[in-house]
Amino acid sequence: MAGRARSSKGGSETEADFTGSTGRQRAPGQMRVAILAAMLLLATYAVFAIRHFAQYQPPPDSTSSQLGRDAAVFAARTDDALDSVRTALAAGREAYRKSAGEPLAAAELAARAAGGRAAGVALVGDAGVLARDGGAADADWLKAATQAQAGGKDGWIGAGDGGAGRRWIYVATPLAAGPHALELVAAVDPASLIGQAQGAALAAVADPDGRLLAIRGPGGSAQALSLKEALSITPADVEDGEAEGKLPDGGAIRLAVHPAGGGGLVVLTGQPAAPAPAPPQTRLAEELITTFGPLVIGALLTILLMLQNRRARRAQQAFSDTEQRFRLAVEAARCGIWEWDLRTDRVFMSDVTGAILGWGGGGVVDSAEVLGRIAPDHRERVRQALDSARLYGAFDVSFRVPDRNGRTAWIDARGQGLSPGDDGFMRIIGVALDVTEERMSQARAQTAETRLRDAIDSVSEAFALWDRLGRLMMCNKNYRTFFSLEPRILKPGASRESVGRFVQLAIKQEHPSGQKGVREAELNDGRWLQISERRTAEGGLVLTAVDITAIKQQEEARRRNEEALQAAVHDLQRSREQLEELARKYEAEKIRAEGANKAKSEFLANMSHELRTPLNAINGFSEIMVGELFGPLGDRRYAEYAKDILNSGQHLLALINDILDMAKIEAGKLNLKFEPMRIEDLVDDAVRLVRNRAESAGLDLVVDIPRLPEIEADYRALKQVLLNLLSNAVKFTPRAGRVTVRAGLEIAPGGGERLRLLVQDTGIGISKADLERLAQPFEQIESQLSKTQQGSGLGLALTKSLVEMHGGLLDMESEPGHGTTVSVVLPLQQSGEVGRSAYAA
Repeated sequence: MAGRARSSKGGSETEADFTGSTGRQRAPGQMRVAILAAMLLLATYAVFAIRHFAQYQPPPDSTSSQLGRDAAVFAARTDDALDSVRTALAAGREAYRKSAGEPLAAAELAARAAGGRAAGVALVGDAGVLARDGGAADADWLKAATQAQAGGKDGWIGAGDGGAGRRWIYVATPLAAGPHALELVAAVDPASLIGQAQGAALAAVADPDGRLLAIRGPGGSAQALSLKEALSITPADVEDGEAEGKLPDGGAIRLAVHPAGGGGLVVLTGQPAAPAPAPPQTRLAEELITTFGPLVIGALLTILLMLQNRRARRAQQAFSDTEQRFRLAVEAARCGIWEWDLRTDRVFMSDVTGAILGWGGGGVVDSAEVLGRIAPDHRERVRQALDSARLYGAFDVSFRVPDRNGRTAWIDARGQGLSPGDDGFMRIIGVALDVTEERMSQARAQTAETRLRDAIDSVSEAFALWDRLGRLMMCNKNYRTFFSLEPRILKPGASRESVGRFVQLAIKQEHPSGQKGVREAELNDGRWLQISERRTAEGGLVLTAVDITAIKQQEEARRRNEEALQAAVHDLQRSREQLEELARKYEAEKIRAEGANKAKSEFLANMSHELRTPLNAINGFSEIMVGELFGPLGDRRYAEYAKDILNSGQHLLALINDILDMAKIEAGKLNLKFEPMRIEDLVDDAVRLVRNRAESAGLDLVVDIPRLPEIEADYRALKQVLLNLLSNAVKFTPRAGRVTVRAGLEIAPGGGERLRLLVQDTGIGISKADLERLAQPFEQIESQLSKTQQGSGLGLALTKSLVEMHGGLLDMESEPGHGTTVSVVLPLQQSGEVGRSAYAA
C-alpha cells in the first residue's frame, strides 16, 4: 500500500510517504531510464565483444583445476546449508529448556528457524517420534527418524533411508540425556542441495559408503542408487580429490570429490572428458555465435522493455485504484497503519493508528511524542524493538497506552524493515492492533485456572492428572500426603512410571474392587484407599483416591459379628410369625401410601385449574377496570381499589404457580424438554421482562455476554431461573445500584467445558448464616414482622431444583452491605435422555 499524509505543526506542513506490503509498480519514467541503460549496456558490450573476437585465442585446458574449485564451492555451500539447520536445532534446544520440557515448543521453533532448509523436524525419544513440526507431505522420513540419533553428539550429521525408496540427510542435536534421552532430529532433502553446484555438468551427494543420496547428471546416471552404479567408482578409489569415471551409457567423465558435513557426506562435481579439438571453421562459427548471440538477445530484451513500458503506464492507474481499496479495507478492519523513518526519527500514522494511540486522527509526529503516549514501564521495550528492527528488519512488540480516563489499552505493533543500508534498515512499516479485549480474556482465563487449581487442592480426595504422554500435569496436597511423596518427585512433567515406583513403596497390598478402573489398596500405615483411574477426552489419565479406612473397619466388624448373627438365626426363625405380621401391615401401609400419592396428584391437577381459573378472571377484569376500557369508574378510589385487586391477584397467581411447580418437582411430575439453545437469546428475553422494573427502581441493569456455543437445556425452565434471580436482585438492591448479568465458559473439574451464568447486584447482601437456609422452600431473609418485600420464599428453592434437574449447580456468595453474586453452572450437553415430554399440564 502507498499513500501520503499531512500533519500541520508549528506553522509548517510535513509530508510523509509510506509503502505497504502490496509494493509499488515502477513508474513510466523509471522504465524509460531502464530502457536507456539497457541500450547503453548493449552498445558497450558490442564494442568489447568485437575487440574480444579480434583478439580471440583458444583457452588452455583447465578442466581439472576448475572441477576442484567447483567441488570445494559445492561442499562449502552444502556445509552452510547444514549449519543453518544445525543452528536452528540449537535454538530449538534452548527453547525446550526454557519451556520446562515442553516438546512442541522445541519442534515448532526449530521448524521455523530452519528457514525452509529442513523438510521437517521431529522430537525423538525412546518411544519413537513424540512430536513433529513441518515435514514432507508423506512424512516418510519419520520412519527412520528414531534411528538417526546423535548418541549425545551435538550437531551430528548423517544419512539414511526414509521409506518409499527415499533417502534423507539427518541433523540431530540432543535435548536431554539419561535413561529417557530426547533428541531433536531434522531431515534435509539432499535434492535441495544439488542446485548449489553451479557450472558442473554432474553434481552428486553421497555418504562415505558410496550410497547416492541425490545426483544430477548425464548418461543415465540420475537413475543410479550408488556411485559404483552411476560412475563406476567408490570414495575409496579417489586419490587427491580427482578421478576418472564412466557413465552408465559408456561415456567418460572427469570427477572431483570433496568431503562435507564434517565427514558425514561426500559431494562430487564432474565434466565429460574433453573431445578431440574441433576444426578451425567450427571453432570460428561457435565463437561468432558466442560473441554476437547476446547482442541479438539484448536487442530483443530492449524491445520487450519498451513494450512493458507501455503496459506499465496503462496499469499505473489501475494500481492506484487497487491500492486505495486495499488501504480502506485494512483500516475498516480497525487495523492501523504506521511508518517509522529512523533517519528523521518521524512517524507517519493512519487515522486508525492515531485513534488507537489516543490522537483521534492520523498524520506525521515526532517519535518522542509517540513514546510519550506509551506507559513508562514499556517505553524501553519499544526502544529495544526499534534497535533490533534497525539491524534485522523485523519489528514485533506489545505495549500499554493509558488514556485520559485512567484505563489502559494494550497495543500489538508488528512491522518489517525497508530501505536497508550500511547502518541497517532506515524505515519500518507495519500495523497496529488494539488487543485490549484479548488481554482481558487471557487474564480471566488465568483467574479461572487459578480457581480451578484451588478447588482441586481443597477437595478431601487425592487427585492427580497425567497427559497423554504419561507426564504429570497437576496434583493436590492430599495425593502427596496419602502416599508420603516428597515435593521434588511431583514436579510438573514427571513421568507416571517414576512417580508410580514411589507410590508402590507406600502400598502394602492392593486388589480390584469389582468396578472397572477401580481398585482398593492398603497402605503401610494401616489406612485403606479406593483408587479410581479413568481416561480423559484428550487421552490423559485422571487418578483419584478416597480414604475408605472407616468402611473397611466396618466390614471387619461385620465379619466378626457374622458368627453372632449365625447364632441368632435360630431366634429369628422363632420370630418369623411376627415378621409375617409386620409384612402384612407394611403391604397395607404401602397401598395406603400409593392411594395418598394418587390423591395428591389429583389434588395438584384440580388445584392447577380451580385456583388459576378464578384468578385469571379476577386479574383480567381488574385489568380492564384499571385501564377503564368501558369508561371511567367514577370515584378515583374505585381505580385504586381495582389496581390493588389486580396487583394482589397477580401476586397470588405467582405464589400459586411457584407452589404448584415446587409440588410437581417434589412429586417427580415436572419433566424438562432439552433442546439446543443460545444463552444470549435467553438472557435478552429475561432482561427485557425486568428492565422496566429495574429502571423504575432507579437501577442500572448491565449485560456482559460474549459469543458462546449453544447449550442443551430447557428454555422455559432456564428462563424462569434467570427471572427469579433478576427479580430478587432488583427487589433487594437500593436505588442507584447496579445489577449485572455475565456468562462464560470454564473448565469442569473432570475435564471438558461448562457454562457459568452469574447475576451480581450491589444490594443489601445476605449473611453467611442465612445463605445456608435460603435455598430451602418457604425460607426468607426477612421475618414476617419486619419484611419489606412480598414473596413466598419459593423462588430460590425452585431455582435450585430446576438447575439441579439440568445437572448443574447453584452457588451464592454474599456479604451484608456489599451485594450478592449468584452463579449457575450448567453442562453444555445433557447426559440423560433428550427430547422428553414437555411440562406436565
